[in-house]
Amino acid sequence: MRLKVDSVISNEYQEGITIQGLLDYKDIEAVPWLVISVNGVFVKRAHFSTHVLNDGDEIELIYIRGGG
Repeated sequence: MRLKVDSVISNEYQEGITIQGLLDYKDIEAVPWLVISVNGVFVKRAHFSTHVLNDGDEIELIYIRGGG
């Protein structure tokens, strides 16, 4: 299945993968300041393990950081 993750397109993903499955596959920790957008729509953290990704989806991993 083809996904675009942070502007990188790859065909390496299995059908039916969830957001949490993607994070696990890429060894990314779902830290509290990580926000995920799928096709421009933010997905609630509570839905990471149930939101199934589809072929051609565009996923952005956004880290919210404070600063001054």
